[in-house]
Amino acid sequence: MIITSISDPFSDEHSGPPSPTDTLLPDYASQADIPPPSLPPSYALTARPSRPQIYTFSSRSNTSMVLLPSSDVDSTLTPVYNISVSLNLNPFAPLSYVTAVRRGLDEESMELVGEFELGVMHSRATLTMNGRSTRMSSVLKQEGYSPRKWKWEYGGVTLRWDCRATLDDGSPMCICSDSSSHQIASFVPPPPDPPQPPPAATLTVFPDGHEAFDHILLSALVIERKITMSF
Repeated sequence: MIITSISDPFSDEHSGPPSPTDTLLPDYASQADIPPPSLPPSYALTARPSRPQIYTFSSRSNTSMVLLPSSDVDSTLTPVYNISVSLNLNPFAPLSYVTAVRRGLDEESMELVGEFELGVMHSRATLTMNGRSTRMSSVLKQEGYSPRKWKWEYGGVTLRWDCRATLDDGSPMCICSDSSSHQIASFVPPPPDPPQPPPAATLTVFPDGHEAFDHILLSALVIERKITMSF
C-alpha cells in the first residue's frame, strides 16, 4: 500500500516569515571557512561485510537501546551502537528530546558518533557530528511533494530516504539509497499503533552502506521521530 501525500505539520519547510529563534543558532558548517566534517576514521565494529546485514533495535531501559547484529553474524550479540534519549527541560526553549548515538562496548570506551535535538519546533532542530553543530533543516530536506521522502546531505554523504510504503501491520518501510540511487539500506520502525509487545525495529544495511553506517543510523532515527510526531 502506498501512502498518499499528506500535510506534514512538522515539516522543516516554512512559507511564512522566519521565526525570531532562527538566528539563535548559526549554521556552523556553512558559515565557517572550513570544509564539512569527513566520515569518522574508526569503523572497526562496522567493517564492510559480503552481504546485507540485519540489525535489531533492542531496548535496555525507558531511555536507551542498542543496535544488535544478527546471531548468525555475532553469536555474542555484541551491540554495534548504543542509543540514548534525554529530555531537554530548558525553561527558555520549547520542549525537545536529545538523541545520542555512541559506538563502543561499554561506558568507558564509547565514542560519541553524533546526536540530534528535535522537538515540536522543528526550526530549532540541530545535528551534531564530529564536534560540529548545524541546523537539521540544512541537513535533512523533504524531497518533492511527498512528506515521506527526504534527502540527507552532510559531511560529504548523500542519502535519500523513501518511506511512502507500509507493511501489512502498518509499519513504514523506509528505503535508503545513495547519490547514485542504489539501495544501501532499509529501515522498518514499529507501526504508529503497535500491538503489545510492539515488534522490534530493524535496520538492514547492504555491503556498500557500511561505509556510511553512522549517517544511515542517525538519519533513520531522525526520520522515525518525524514520522512519529506527524501522527
